[in-house]
Amino acid sequence: MIEIYGWVKIGKILKIKLSCLISFMKRIYNKSNLVKGNTYHLEEKYYIHLIKVMRLNIGEQISLFNEENGEWTAKIIDIKKNSLIAEVLEQSLPPVIAADISLLFSPIKHLNSESVIRQSTEIGIKKLYPTKFHRTVVSKINLTKFEAYSVGAAQQSGRLSLPTIFQMEKLSNQKQLLQSSNVLMFDENLKGISIEEVPKKNFSEKILVIIGPEGGFEDEERKFIESNSKSFLNIKLGSQILKADTAVIAALSLTFHFFQRKHHF
Repeated sequence: MIEIYGWVKIGKILKIKLSCLISFMKRIYNKSNLVKGNTYHLEEKYYIHLIKVMRLNIGEQISLFNEENGEWTAKIIDIKKNSLIAEVLEQSLPPVIAADISLLFSPIKHLNSESVIRQSTEIGIKKLYPTKFHRTVVSKINLTKFEAYSVGAAQQSGRLSLPTIFQMEKLSNQKQLLQSSNVLMFDENLKGISIEEVPKKNFSEKILVIIGPEGGFEDEERKFIESNSKSFLNIKLGSQILKADTAVIAALSLTFHFFQRKHHF
């Protein structure tokens, strides 16, 4: 009897988790001004996802969201050949101000860059600055794909906003950004302070996390970043040298955890 009860309990837990997963799969990012009673035309990719994959029908509910209007419950009222129309019913979540933490990083090979965009979106990054360092192996980025990755990550994670993603620039062209930012540079040289030692006074807003390319920063790049930053700290990421994409996720996880706990971001 105990064993059977245990499996029943596990089954209930899995059912709840599956229900939550399905609800997140019904979340659609929509840039329009969301207003109760208004109807919205959803493009073909959402028709495929909601109607062909999720098998939803007229009358079933989905969620529409954006950073300006928050999240709204909506109902499918019409299904056309390659699109659908949804009517907004009521607001389920108000808009939320994103933490003022951005990321300057060196783009890496395709799948790893996708992982960086998706996971930094899930964590809550505000802006993404792809940047070319001396050892950056990628010569250009596909901004449209990067934005699509961030939309998918926001829809699946429950986030209400999207990060702003900029075109790739050389490090030398990021001087103005550095001058207006409080920089936390996670350097693979394993030097620096613990993130627990970051002072609240100078690092309460406009935080820019910097992760270098595969192979690391050159000394001239280190000097350029430090000398041009509004405030600058070199942060230890641990005792091991991490791959570039792993370092991004580790650095952002540490940063968000620290500031949400200490400074209530």
